Amino acid sequence: MLDLINQVLLGENLDYIKKFNHETIDLIYIDPPFYTNKKYDDFNDKWRSLEEYLDYIEIRINEMYRTLKKSGNFYLHCDPRASHYLKILCDKIFGYNNFKSEIIWDVKSISGYKSKKRGWIRSHDTILHYTKSNIFTFNKIYLEYDNEYYKKFTRTDKDGRLYAYSNDTIVYLDERKGMPISDVWSDIISYQTRTRSKNYTGYSTQKPEEILERIIKSSSNKGDFVVDFFCGSGTTLFIAKKLNRNYFGCDNNPNAIKITKNRLRQINRTKSGVLGWL
Repeated sequence: MLDLINQVLLGENLDYIKKFNHETIDLIYIDPPFYTNKKYDDFNDKWRSLEEYLDYIEIRINEMYRTLKKSGNFYLHCDPRASHYLKILCDKIFGYNNFKSEIIWDVKSISGYKSKKRGWIRSHDTILHYTKSNIFTFNKIYLEYDNEYYKKFTRTDKDGRLYAYSNDTIVYLDERKGMPISDVWSDIISYQTRTRSKNYTGYSTQKPEEILERIIKSSSNKGDFVVDFFCGSGTTLFIAKKLNRNYFGCDNNPNAIKITKNRLRQINRTKSGVLGWL
């Protein structure tokens, strides 16, 4: 398995997943097809049936479960088309008690055509978080307080500490940490609504770097092994490398591999001033 560390390879992911030894990966994040039944520029998400889609996903997550360490974390990015089916599938594979969070990402969609839709406008993705045991890596992440939050702390105790009342309970301002992040992420905007972002590669389903930075920082440590078996534009690997993690990624789209390798080379340029080899 050593020859797979810090590699980006072209091919079907199931073949690569089977090459990994048992319990060798610290963090797996996947952003597989969403069951949209659409054909994108970069991949085909059309299926004969929901059963075919779920069979495809299940065999791969079963193999990923085998490769994940006891202390590892697994994140599955999906949307309401299949999220409820995928949760049942993951409950079966990981065990119901190893379900940790259903993260709701408010993608801040502002597409004009959606305003004409009859019914509620979908504006979120779901990220399912599972572990293999109750002993897993997790580093709590905090957001900096905004000015509105500071304004709530108008009282000072005898030691000069700022505090406020919340439901008749005294809450002190902890300026060192900030606000702990919950399972609703509304502070990160989708690339599909800001395609001119300097980090946007043009890959049709690229996810924001902030999403992966949050997941990798919280659920792995420096030197850990982070893997994305549907690597697409390579955001997972790009952030993993920036944060000094080892990585592996694969995809069956040659353009995805090209984009990913180019992004990883950017880090080498930044660190050494010359183009490094992968």
